[in-house]
Amino acid sequence: MEPVGRPPHMGIATALLFAAGLFEIVYTFTGAYASRGMYYPAANTLTVILLFVALSLAWERERWGVYLFLLGTALKSMLDLWAGAFGWWDWLLMIPCAYLLFFRSRFS
Repeated sequence: MEPVGRPPHMGIATALLFAAGLFEIVYTFTGAYASRGMYYPAANTLTVILLFVALSLAWERERWGVYLFLLGTALKSMLDLWAGAFGWWDWLLMIPCAYLLFFRSRFS
């Protein structure tokens, strides 16, 4: 069964998440998280790159891109909680998770 078209506003959501991810990577290496340890910026960047890969797969309507995004969000949240860098903006990742889960039937 061929999946239906992309979910509504998927382009806007993807563009916003990519922009937020790029901002997160740049902000991580400004020294703002220097008190979190030497390896936190690299680990945080790797989780953001995992989220980029998941978004790319979700854009191509691959269902496992949705699940990879959920896994990446969980890993990023656990890393941020462990390092003490969890902030209110990290809760905003739950919105795209819910969005992707709601429309996952449109993915192959």
